[in-house]
Amino acid sequence: MENITFEQVATILAFLVGFLGSIEAVTFKLNKKIEKILEPVNKKIDNLELTTDKNFLVRFLSDAEQRSIIDEVEWERFYETYKRYHELGGNSYIDHKVEKLKKEGKI
Repeated sequence: MENITFEQVATILAFLVGFLGSIEAVTFKLNKKIEKILEPVNKKIDNLELTTDKNFLVRFLSDAEQRSIIDEVEWERFYETYKRYHELGGNSYIDHKVEKLKKEGKI
């Protein structure tokens, strides 16, 4: 077996670093292209989720207003959905209803 020199090791390491850097650059560019392609799909999913959240919140708030029995799991789901509703850019009519019900002691 022949002896491996420091120069050979350095050359191999330089090649590996360059090769891995190239893979990283290609992967980064590919991810950006995929994100751009999927952007309309993601927006549609967000809009669908926002609509679903609105429907749940309206129904839940109606139950709270009518003083229906709401268990702790439903309350947890309400707060999760309410938070996500805001993250997705929900508008203020839900907020107004929540504030009204808080003032009335129903939430």
